[in-house]
Amino acid sequence: MVTDRGTVIISGRSDSTIKRKGIRIGTLDIYKVVESLPEVVGSLAVEVKNKLILFVALRPGLQLTEELRRKINDALRSQLGPYYIADYIIQVPDIPMTRNYKKLEVPIKKVLMGWPIDKAVNINAVLNPEAFYAVIER
Repeated sequence: MVTDRGTVIISGRSDSTIKRKGIRIGTLDIYKVVESLPEVVGSLAVEVKNKLILFVALRPGLQLTEELRRKINDALRSQLGPYYIADYIIQVPDIPMTRNYKKLEVPIKKVLMGWPIDKAVNINAVLNPEAFYAVIER
């Protein structure tokens, strides 16, 4: 929106996007598909060095098997297309979130790309720091 003063206000949501083979992918699209599966309670997607990494938190008592990995990628392929298939699917105990319940996509990506933790995230703003550390240690 352009104001009376001539300045511009940009509104809307700024999700982390993933770009694969020239295709921009919104992570929300991935979450809608993955989290609709009965085994999955939460997920977080990041792209690191042209690889789509999908972290999943599963229902209590479940383990990530090759069969479940295939099921997740088959759902992504059939509902969204081949560019959405995860290169790696990794089980984690919980998905790290800010105190405002936003997934920590960008900080996780930064740490996985080699940034020091204290430069990538303010750990005091993380709702569940143990989940953050569990993800980056995988």
